[in-house]
Amino acid sequence: MDGVFTDCRTHWKGRIGQAAMSLAKTEGGALSFGTDGADRQLGLSHKALSFAARIRLICRSEPGSPDYGQSVLIRQENDPQPKFHFLEEGAVRLGMRVAFDLIDDEGHYHGDGRQDVWLYPEGDLHCTFNLQVIDRLGHGPIQDAFVEANGDASYTRLRLGPETIEKQGEVTRPFGDALAECSLVLEGSEGLCALYWARNEGHAWQGSDHGPTPPFYASHWPSGMQQWAHGGMGWTCHGDTASIYASVWEEGTTARFAWLRESLVEVQSASDATFTATLVASLSDDEKNIEGRINAVQHPLEPTVDGGTFRCYTDEDGTYEIGQADPTGATIVFAPDPQQRTIRLRYFRRKTDPRHRGAVHATINGAPTRVQLVSEGELTDDICVPMDMSHKNDSIDDCIISAQLHSEHPTEIRIDKIPGIQATYQSEITGVDLNRRAGNHRDIAVWSSKNQQAPLLEFDLFSGAIHRLTDYRQTEPVIWEMPLAFFKSCGISKHDYLNQVRAFSIEENGPDAVSLYFCATNPNQRAQSETWLRIPFDHPRPRLEVRMKMDVIEGWDAQNAEFSDIFPYPSRLPETWFHDAVLFVERDRTYYKPNFRPDLSVGSGSGSDDPFLFYALYPADRGNVLALFENPQPTERKFHYSVCGNYIDIHVNYNCGEAPVPADTTFEVNYVCELYGDGQTSLEELKAIGQRSVEAGDIMIE
Repeated sequence: MDGVFTDCRTHWKGRIGQAAMSLAKTEGGALSFGTDGADRQLGLSHKALSFAARIRLICRSEPGSPDYGQSVLIRQENDPQPKFHFLEEGAVRLGMRVAFDLIDDEGHYHGDGRQDVWLYPEGDLHCTFNLQVIDRLGHGPIQDAFVEANGDASYTRLRLGPETIEKQGEVTRPFGDALAECSLVLEGSEGLCALYWARNEGHAWQGSDHGPTPPFYASHWPSGMQQWAHGGMGWTCHGDTASIYASVWEEGTTARFAWLRESLVEVQSASDATFTATLVASLSDDEKNIEGRINAVQHPLEPTVDGGTFRCYTDEDGTYEIGQADPTGATIVFAPDPQQRTIRLRYFRRKTDPRHRGAVHATINGAPTRVQLVSEGELTDDICVPMDMSHKNDSIDDCIISAQLHSEHPTEIRIDKIPGIQATYQSEITGVDLNRRAGNHRDIAVWSSKNQQAPLLEFDLFSGAIHRLTDYRQTEPVIWEMPLAFFKSCGISKHDYLNQVRAFSIEENGPDAVSLYFCATNPNQRAQSETWLRIPFDHPRPRLEVRMKMDVIEGWDAQNAEFSDIFPYPSRLPETWFHDAVLFVERDRTYYKPNFRPDLSVGSGSGSDDPFLFYALYPADRGNVLALFENPQPTERKFHYSVCGNYIDIHVNYNCGEAPVPADTTFEVNYVCELYGDGQTSLEELKAIGQRSVEAGDIMIE
């Protein structure tokens, strides 16, 4: 399965492989890191580490307040409403940005905190923290600024540079020559956990990659964290009190990575009150493996590139950044590596480079490999601009690839942009989100070479639905929403919808097809829905091939199990509708229902053993919607279909009988959906297509 974020009620959990991170929804997004567990509460089977940011200062926010003039500790967990920006979910990695307020125990706002977190399946986590104290009238000197990392009680041995603590004890070391190893390693019954960093001070790369084509400002900026780092990037940007405190006690290990420790900094400029640095954490059972991973971050390689430009290795997210030069592709070669490290590569398009709306094909030494495709939309990560979080459905900006280097011969990575089809994650990376509108979209946009003006569709990981299905010849959608997870017809509670994602994978990502797998439940996981969606590229029309399965795990509190309910229009205002009617076809009957009708819904199918049901929503210049459903068990369960009495959405479901439906009950359905024709397509032609289709078991235009 690909990496995905799941809702554990109190936490967002990101899982990829066996590695997992957990972010507290009501405690500032405080981060935990470990191994994957059940999707409940923290969501980890073993919590290796927990992280949280801390600031200590003299509070002068509110005269008369109990903490006025006092030294107060500001804890990341004090923010009950942090905001989560979903950066990436996919085959190679997960990414999340968390924005939280710096709030003291009396509720005074002292500034802003941010953390960008990237997780890889090998068990590597890259986390960059940024803390910015504001409002000089609200505070006096800043005393401490640090990130606290608490280890599990199973870790009983700690190594910080040349020193080792066994079972109990503590040590403090300054950053710099006294800690040249730039690492801290925990050991215990659960294996090894390393915390390390690439440099004490300085950016991996400085500047803006404007590219050769104006407007230069729209090219490719430094990361948001580098822009926020007014005080510099690294632990030692704020003087000689920067240090690490580490301890081992019975309750576990603690490490405090401090920019400031027991100081009295009077703020003269923003740089005095802004603290930014990156930590990397890795889990392993093998000492040599841990040493290799630390070395890979602290001593990166320099590949040769044909068709692009090597910019840098960045420890923020652990990638080698390659800028696009040749819009058709690039070759990246790494020399033989005795360490056989796993490298992650980000091949990026500047905003002024040509877009590519076909397929991406990648190989490692000639063998095909999976690629994670990401788009930032039309927004650069510009922290100076309050963004409105506009809708994103653009084609690929970045290709993310992971490869293990060979010890004896070079490793060649080839990326080609070719005709075909692509599925691209729409990142919520953004500028200043003043009113915190992020966290609302987790979309996969599917683009095809057959339409350079608009994506074919968007798949929403929040709802498990397709949005804005658009014909190849059009720029405006013919279907606004199309759920792809089982639910109760007209359900009014989250309990009625099996769309809280538990597993997701882009199993095929071009050039010949896009194939998605989506597994989801209701909040208490009483029932589960699985969906397999395939979209072929070479078909003459947009075509969706869908297989769905519902498993009742404990119970289903409904008398129906609905699997299809298309919403053609975003409005219930009839003047915005652009179809005229719906036609249903079975082998022995047809039904015709106009949009504007004096009666309400129509339903049928309860007495038929016909395994196939066809319908057409028509006619429209944007295209006509054709769907053919197959019932694998027609003698046991009957299709029920209806048109909404107040709208024009088309319901197709199974009648479950008495509720609740018992555990171990299963419902399955297969269907295809195509877009065909235009506003001149006639009822007679669609009837003939429907009759041929139910006989053949596939949509037969001719």
